[in-house]
Amino acid sequence: MFVTVPKIALALKTHKKELFTTYLLALLWTCCTICSAKEAEKTILTGKIAHYDSAVPFSMVLHRLGLSSLTIYPKVNDKGDFYAEIDLDIPTQIWITYRTNFSVVLHPRDSLWVAFDGNTNQRTTLLSTIQFAGTAAVTNTHIAQFQRLYYASELSDHNKNYQAVKNYDPVQYMRFNDSIRQKGKALYEQFVNSYSPNEESKKWALFESENPYYEHIVFYATDHQSANNLGLMDTAFVIPKGFYEKLAQRLPLQKENLANTNSILTFSSFFKLYINEKLNALGRKDSDWFITPSGELLVPKAIADSVVLHSIVDFVSDPLLREIMISHHFSKAFQKQDIKPYEKFHAIRTKYIKSPYLRNLLQQEYLTTKSRVEHPELNSRGIFKEMQSSPVKGIMDDILLSNKRKVIYIDFWATWCAPCLSEFPNSKQIEAYFHNKDVSFVYLCLDSDFDKYKATISRYDLGGQHYFLSAKQSSAIRELFNANGIPFYILIDKDGRILETGNHLRPLSVKDQINKLIQ
Repeated sequence: MFVTVPKIALALKTHKKELFTTYLLALLWTCCTICSAKEAEKTILTGKIAHYDSAVPFSMVLHRLGLSSLTIYPKVNDKGDFYAEIDLDIPTQIWITYRTNFSVVLHPRDSLWVAFDGNTNQRTTLLSTIQFAGTAAVTNTHIAQFQRLYYASELSDHNKNYQAVKNYDPVQYMRFNDSIRQKGKALYEQFVNSYSPNEESKKWALFESENPYYEHIVFYATDHQSANNLGLMDTAFVIPKGFYEKLAQRLPLQKENLANTNSILTFSSFFKLYINEKLNALGRKDSDWFITPSGELLVPKAIADSVVLHSIVDFVSDPLLREIMISHHFSKAFQKQDIKPYEKFHAIRTKYIKSPYLRNLLQQEYLTTKSRVEHPELNSRGIFKEMQSSPVKGIMDDILLSNKRKVIYIDFWATWCAPCLSEFPNSKQIEAYFHNKDVSFVYLCLDSDFDKYKATISRYDLGGQHYFLSAKQSSAIRELFNANGIPFYILIDKDGRILETGNHLRPLSVKDQINKLIQ
């Protein structure tokens, strides 16, 4: 059911005239689109960013269950009115990012309008300016209220948790974490008593309020090692038996929890630590795999897929979590252009991945990846054809023409992206290795301030060819290459064919591939 214009008018009669007019236009736009749409599960998200600045990147991220994340760049005009169509099969948490970020929950066929002040990079301040209308407006109003409480609370005090992580041993830290759990429960009760939320937002907030407790468990070991400069195999630090057993307390997952997409994704990704603990208890001395003192699985690449998938089957009793984890394993392989695990373990995926929203989308990812792997020249032609009307056509043409008969390695980065900057020393290393070889290193700076761009290039003293892209060009090239996050890389052969793209093509890992291409 969509909210009618009279009901919306009643709900918004205290809003400013400009915001109300914007919403009515957006609603008419939405209704026309929905009436003509062929896909029953189309969801519409419209809204307005007050004090909009076109130089500031604006995006929406769907962290899809069991699949790779998807970044959407909405259509937005000079006044800050935006529009996006999203295909959804299940309720999904979507992160809206402009200066800072916040999340909304959308359902299949929803039509939601959201307005917020884009003049602040403080999340709690922004959340106090949000207005909603349309379907799911009540739920999202309550969810925004909970987020405002959460991000103003001690639960989001990362510095206090860092000190505990650094200084406490596992037993001491778990006592500290138990106090965090109690504070999460208290925050939830405060939310319920203060805002009288509806049932959907209560269930969403209850699941979210438990996040710090479970996330602290899974991140403690690696964060403690990093804070104290300990190596992965340092036996001075050992996670005690049963430490990860508490993760199973969150089970079973319910379908009503699926709207907490980000929380479930984090939980499912790190439930492997519980599995590793179970593997370690087997005490198999002759095994090829090994569990580190901090609980990580070390396994030869040749048997990694088999060990991981069979251990999920053996030790994850919750059907929903199990199929999410199996699906995610295959999806991560697709991001590395690897379709073999999906084909080889046909029996496991058909037996355990039952939900259509996982099975169907995973099959689509497989077919797309298979086509890209088997026909790289067709993939290249398709991208270059799409590029003809793109704002980045001139840049890509210049890159290809300037580097004819050379292997081209393209790096998408931004001045604010810490993972991007951390790879630059490695980039310099392989640049030196391939000096005077038929390889060109190209750097595309996205969504950044020009002065900071120049200062960063100077600081890292990078060679290669450098391009600074405007906000419009940054959005276009992300969409063109489906770059869901940065750093992002493209590898092009001497014939100008795009061989591979993705976040996984880090400088040191791509060295052998480049060597083969220049021989």
